[in-house]
Amino acid sequence: MLFYRIWLKINKIRPFCCSFQGGRFNFLVFRLQILYRASLLLPVGVALLSSIFVTGCDRESHEKSSAQTCGTVQFEVVGSDYFSIGKLCGVDVAVVRSVVGKDTLVHRFVMMDSSTASLGTDLRRRSFPEEWLLAKVLRIPLKRVAALSTSQVGYLLRLGFRDNIVGVSDGNYIVDSVLYERARPDHGSASDFVQSIGYDADALEKLMALHPDLIFDFTTGGDYDNYEQIARTSLPLMLTSEWQENSPLAKLEWIKLYGILFGVRPFADSIFEQEKNKYETLKNLIASSVTNDSVNPKATGGRDPIAHSPLLTSNFLPPTKSCPRVLAGMSYGGVWHASGGSSFTANLIRDAGGCYLWASDSSRELTFSFEQVFALAESVDVWVNPSMFATVDEIVALEPRVKSIKAFKEKRIFQNDGRRGRGAGNDFYEGAITRPAELLWNFAKCINGVVPGVNSLDTTYTWYRNIYNF
Repeated sequence: MLFYRIWLKINKIRPFCCSFQGGRFNFLVFRLQILYRASLLLPVGVALLSSIFVTGCDRESHEKSSAQTCGTVQFEVVGSDYFSIGKLCGVDVAVVRSVVGKDTLVHRFVMMDSSTASLGTDLRRRSFPEEWLLAKVLRIPLKRVAALSTSQVGYLLRLGFRDNIVGVSDGNYIVDSVLYERARPDHGSASDFVQSIGYDADALEKLMALHPDLIFDFTTGGDYDNYEQIARTSLPLMLTSEWQENSPLAKLEWIKLYGILFGVRPFADSIFEQEKNKYETLKNLIASSVTNDSVNPKATGGRDPIAHSPLLTSNFLPPTKSCPRVLAGMSYGGVWHASGGSSFTANLIRDAGGCYLWASDSSRELTFSFEQVFALAESVDVWVNPSMFATVDEIVALEPRVKSIKAFKEKRIFQNDGRRGRGAGNDFYEGAITRPAELLWNFAKCINGVVPGVNSLDTTYTWYRNIYNF
């Protein structure tokens, strides 16, 4: 480059040199002198370029060295399929997943308290790994939140953070009496008023007016999903998926994430461990006491009608230790909709000592013709979760043929709406989330009649009730 610049200078002074007397010879001498001087300067230029190149390489090497990440995530072992929590770069982190159809939405969160955040929240400067650079940074503990599902409300109530809730989806569906009153449109006090967000055009405006530290939302892939609109704003958003969990304990374990967010992780852990111990103890006691022979050999000609059914059925106890045969779901337009063998309902039935008709299935949801279910009618001891129907009359009005089901004739149909709020709220989706041991006891009592007792178990909770006794 230096030689090229000198050559340009030579060309520039050529007209000036040609104006001197002496003609071609004098100019040639002059030109050779300049080239000779340039040749002396060339090694200097090369050395300078080499220095620049080496310096640049050193700088690049230094930048690469300084860009080394602070480490990898140390995730905890949890029973959930939809969230992970751990430590990265000395702070709490979480990965939350939501399944929408065939897609899985994955969101990452970095949670920093005030002292940690004071050192900076730029994740690149803090040397976070590349896949975490777009994570949402949350300042904890949270002070003001909007909880748009009743399950989220349930976790917050169990941890004692009722006063931190400033917005809910619809106050009419809240069971907690205090929160229900605060969410009423005519609530007198502005200081503790809880905004019902709703699903209309001004829902987003209501959320923005709350200035929440975080919005808890969820997605089902349905028409009422509004998370995409929220995500396009600057509002902090977390989609939770506890409702997609397949077991009561996995659903409860989300309380650990809430414990981190509100700065009470030890308390949240203690709740989980206590409930888990009670649940496992009760489940084991039930498993050792199931002796009800649910199939009448005389009525079936000595054959198990379910074992010989073309429908997917298995996982039944041997004839010497059988259990109540449980049907779930309801018929709409001649199509029976039921929970799959890997669903929350199927696992609850199993833990409660029941034998679910489709326990061997690996899906979450099933559909059959009514005729297929009708073929098993005389073998069904218990019928649970008949959709959202609360009375026998409502069920018969929709599908009169259910009268032939054995459980219907013996009046053993159980619905999960035994604890309701002053409005339309159902505590099965709010309070039962964080009390799985009590839920198991209540459910097992319904399908078995007798349940072993467990110390410290509150048996006053009755989410499931016989629809004939309401």
